[in-house]
Amino acid sequence: MIELESKLELINLDSIRAQLDKTPPLDSFEWQYRQVTESTNADALHLFETNRSPCIALAEMQTGGRGRRGRQWFSPFAKNIYCTIGMLKSTEACNPGLLSIVTGIALAETLAKTGIDGVKLKWPNDLVYQNQKLGGILIESKSITRQNYFFAIGFGINVTMNAEDLAAIPQPATCISLIAGSTISRDRILVEAIRQVVTAVDAFDQSSVSRVMDKFHALDALRGQTITVKSGDGSIRGLNLGINADGQLQLETEQGRQVFSAADISIGSIA
Repeated sequence: MIELESKLELINLDSIRAQLDKTPPLDSFEWQYRQVTESTNADALHLFETNRSPCIALAEMQTGGRGRRGRQWFSPFAKNIYCTIGMLKSTEACNPGLLSIVTGIALAETLAKTGIDGVKLKWPNDLVYQNQKLGGILIESKSITRQNYFFAIGFGINVTMNAEDLAAIPQPATCISLIAGSTISRDRILVEAIRQVVTAVDAFDQSSVSRVMDKFHALDALRGQTITVKSGDGSIRGLNLGINADGQLQLETEQGRQVFSAADISIGSIA
C-alpha cells in the first residue's frame, strides 16, 4: 500500500466514465484503472488481447513507463497523467507517421481548453512549454489483419510536481500546476484529453492530412530554426522545415534536403 501525501488526490474513474461513457465511440470502450502498473501501454495491449475491443488504461504510477527508444518515463505516484487509449484503425485511413502528430495536436488543444495556453509540439512526440518538457507520447501497434492495426496510444502529462520531482527528469521540464499557478484537476484534464484524442484519431484519414500538417506547423516549437538531428547515423545540423505528408521531419542541410522518420532533435535548452 502506498502512503499518500496529504494533498494528493487519486483519479476518480467513476466520475470520468460518467462524463464519457455515453459519447460514441467511447460507449464501446473497456476501462481499466490501477494505482501502480508497469505500463499503461502494456495494459491496453493486454486488454485488447483479452476483450478484442477498444480500451482505456489509466494508472497513478508506472514502474516501467517508457518514452521513445526505450527511455524510462519518470512516473511519481498520483501527480501526473499516465493514460493509454487503445483503438483499432486501418492503415489506409491512418498514416502511422502522423498518428503521434494527431495525438499531440489533440493534447495541445485539450490543455488550451483547460486554460493552459502556449503549449507547443516538438517533433515527433513531445509537448513543450517555453522550451521545457510538459509531456510525451508513445504509440505502439499490433497487426490485426493485413490492413488493420490496434494502436496503443500512450501519453503522459506532468500535472503536479515539486522541484525534486522535476530535477529527476534529465532535461528541462515543467508541469501544469507551475504554468497555471494553481492546481488543475487531473480528472478534468483526462476527460477532455480522452475525448479530444479519441475524436481526432477516429476522424483522421487521408483527406485530413493537409489540415493536420497546417495545425502542426502552427504548433511546432522549432520550425524555422536551425536544429541538430541525432539518429542512428550520427548528428547533422540544418534548418527545420517542418513535416511532410508522411509525418517525417524535413531538414535543409548543406548536403540538401533530408527527411527523418524517427530521430532526436535539439536546439538550445530543448533536448
